[in-house]
Amino acid sequence: MSLADNKRSVFTTIGSYNSLMEQGNDLFKTDSFSSINNKDDIVPFLLDVLKTVAGTMVIKEAIGGLFGEVIDKSEAILKTALKKQFIQSNSNDVMSSSFMINGITVPVKDIDIGGKLKINPNSSEGNLIYGSVTNTFNSVAYDAILNSGTYETFNNINIKYVEALDSFQIKPNGSAQTIGEFFINFIDNTELINKKELISSVMDKFYGTLSNNQNKTISELYDELLIETQLQQVLDDDDSFVILPDKYDELLTKANELAEGDVSYDLGCGLMPASLSFDDFSNLVSTISGATDPFFIGDKLGETIEKSTDLTDTLTTENKETIKDSFFQRIIKILTVKMLEAITTAPQIRVLMGIMSSLQNDGVILISKATEDLKYFKTIIKCLAKEIIEIVGEYLFTLAISYLIKLIKPVITKVLKEKINQYKGIITSLTGVSNFIN
Repeated sequence: MSLADNKRSVFTTIGSYNSLMEQGNDLFKTDSFSSINNKDDIVPFLLDVLKTVAGTMVIKEAIGGLFGEVIDKSEAILKTALKKQFIQSNSNDVMSSSFMINGITVPVKDIDIGGKLKINPNSSEGNLIYGSVTNTFNSVAYDAILNSGTYETFNNINIKYVEALDSFQIKPNGSAQTIGEFFINFIDNTELINKKELISSVMDKFYGTLSNNQNKTISELYDELLIETQLQQVLDDDDSFVILPDKYDELLTKANELAEGDVSYDLGCGLMPASLSFDDFSNLVSTISGATDPFFIGDKLGETIEKSTDLTDTLTTENKETIKDSFFQRIIKILTVKMLEAITTAPQIRVLMGIMSSLQNDGVILISKATEDLKYFKTIIKCLAKEIIEIVGEYLFTLAISYLIKLIKPVITKVLKEKINQYKGIITSLTGVSNFIN
């Protein structure tokens, strides 16, 4: 039996349970779900299962849980996964004195893909970009730029900005240590995913509000979209890092829209423009970044649709639900790629990759243009992509199982009652026969 047949049988079984509970309802056509023929990506399949079991409202709960519980729990899991990727053959070697003194010198543009390191953390944009924690790699790197020529310390590294080269000089601090100890200590004592920063990044890639407020150029946004597309392909089990030519025009159009802060999406009812004000954007991020209730988070995310689009009175309730459903599914897809981005292409991770490549290649740093050198780190990215899929998939699977149990329990009760009544009838008839004989 093929994977598509296996997936199809899941929907058929669920339909049978629904049919038992709601006699007279026609079974839905399972092939209307595109995830059946999606070979590898489990997330769309689990979302379709959730919708089938509990309706579209459960997708709101799912996204609320992902933005709350899942982000909160992912830090420790991803740190463990990331440390494994930095265990190299030379991990037990002590760092040379020359490397301790000189470290690496890397252009800012090669590690700062999103251009965030030159934005004031205390500005309205910086508060969203840097998150609520002040002592982060990004904030310390900003201080280094502000105090050009002076070393700033973050975790177990020293950072100095060289203005003439528009580069960072980065070297270990403290006493000599093994290469493995350096990487493990850095990862253990560094926040990989800042919740506020991640949520800002996800919502900006839907609305473009933050990009527009930062006055990002179309070229900058286009480069970011190229990287995100490559990472999404890895999540979809395509590690070629090759973007097909017909995709370029689509990405360029998207970059233009994000730069304007006015995007258009087909959310199931035709092309719909969407634009969210900076105040609404900022309030949303501040409100949900500290929340844990999935229904509350889902509601707040859903409210942005009314604020950003024109949901006219002519739309039916069903159409409005379709729009919200498509919105939530798009946001979930963006979230998964942004989580992968946070642990593969964030400035602090790019620095680690630069240091690792230098230590393995006699001082040669193998990071430059991200769209090209991601191929060099393909194994790391694939392994971390698998972790992201497992984290998101496990949450959606658990949620689906909980709703399946709620669905099956009354079905089982109904079947048992019918069996008990049958047995009662048999016992009664046997008793009647016995009395007749006596």
